[in-house]
Amino acid sequence: MIGVIFGVIVPYIAVAIFVAGVVYRFVNWANSAVPLKIPTTGGQQKSFPFIKRTIYDRFDSPYTWWETVGRMILEIFMFRSLLKNTRYYLDRASQKDARWLWLFAILFHYSLLLVLIRHSRFFLQPVPEFVEMLSEIEAFKGVFIPSVYISGLAIVAGLFLLWLRRIFLSRERTLSLPSDHFALILLLAITISGNIMRYFFKADLAAVKELLMNLMVFNVGKAAAIADSIEPIFYIHFALASFLLAYFPFSKLMHAGGVLFTPTRNMPNDNRAKRHINPWDSDPSVPILTKGITVSGMTFTSKKLDWDTYYSMYTDQLDEIAESDYKIVPEEL
Repeated sequence: MIGVIFGVIVPYIAVAIFVAGVVYRFVNWANSAVPLKIPTTGGQQKSFPFIKRTIYDRFDSPYTWWETVGRMILEIFMFRSLLKNTRYYLDRASQKDARWLWLFAILFHYSLLLVLIRHSRFFLQPVPEFVEMLSEIEAFKGVFIPSVYISGLAIVAGLFLLWLRRIFLSRERTLSLPSDHFALILLLAITISGNIMRYFFKADLAAVKELLMNLMVFNVGKAAAIADSIEPIFYIHFALASFLLAYFPFSKLMHAGGVLFTPTRNMPNDNRAKRHINPWDSDPSVPILTKGITVSGMTFTSKKLDWDTYYSMYTDQLDEIAESDYKIVPEEL
């Protein structure tokens, strides 16, 4: 019965939640208005013809669609913005290189990619040759007995480094939420249980593959019959992975898909060439907030929120701003 619950019922529920959650987040992001042109750049923006731009500028401050695609590819596969990570100290006007975080992130993410590629053998029949070849190269077969998968150990090391950063560095410790620690602990539990199953308490991998193949084709009866014959260590690993799958769309781990919808990354820096129209405003010529116009006399046109509703929501704050002649002192920020 335990095998049926954790080997059949829980995975189906987890996959359903995962698919529904990811679709919901993608649809919500796709329908979100982008009122401002806010690409984050550090290179020379395209301007007059005599102002030269290097290859670095083209990908750091993209102007065309192809340059933007190149920037996104570098962001997704090389963590470009994280590679530029530095920390500036105002008190001593010094800058410190903090790109070790990029190294930790690369170690974890690419190890995870290798682990996922290796695990694809449980879902594919026949197993693709490149998966077999990659597994043999990574495991140093013939050198270590039993074979040691480097990615399985590297992913644990990467997760520990990312977690220790949140524990021992003061700024990161202050900014970290319980959900940040929970995600790292959950990933560590999955990877450690997988390594334990690999090197210490073996599971029948042939039965595991048969179970997963039947789950994929919705052969529930046969999957349930196989489930009770698999060792408990597998269900610890599988249950944790299923929980992660269900938790994924509602956590910060969703940044894996969210990076595609990030305006600071996916927008070309063409402010000087094209006017960005605020999709919230049906008439771009009407100012939303203009200094010198009283709050009660301002015109606000919106497709989603009219001015009366907005004013009723933030009456006290808007009146306070109006009384100070729309000036906000730094102490109030």
